[in-house]
Amino acid sequence: MKQSELRQIIKEEIQSVLNEESSNYMFFQNLKTIKMAVDKLLTMDKNMVDNVLLNGHDWAADHIATSKDDVEEVYSFFATKRFELDEKAEFSKKYDDNPLLKGKQGKLPDKLQQSIITKKSK
Repeated sequence: MKQSELRQIIKEEIQSVLNEESSNYMFFQNLKTIKMAVDKLLTMDKNMVDNVLLNGHDWAADHIATSKDDVEEVYSFFATKRFELDEKAEFSKKYDDNPLLKGKQGKLPDKLQQSIITKKSK
């Protein structure tokens, strides 16, 4: 899945969740903070950021990589839970071997797998 597609899916999921009240307000506040920081980082001059990273601050790139992995893992967990809670969710092997599915996406419900495949096919 492309980063832009993942970013859009996460944005949509976050927006739908943020429109609802929750007792886990810090979870949602942390998501807002992460989104705000990422948006601001993406507006910074790429040459300046690249130069800083090349001059002894490569730890920042490592933090972004691990953060991306963590956020992606949390998203996948909730995406899977959403379908597990749906009694109609089907888990078959129909799409498991599709080359457009990466990593653990072969373990997702059929409907979510089909959605990922459709988006990647466009």
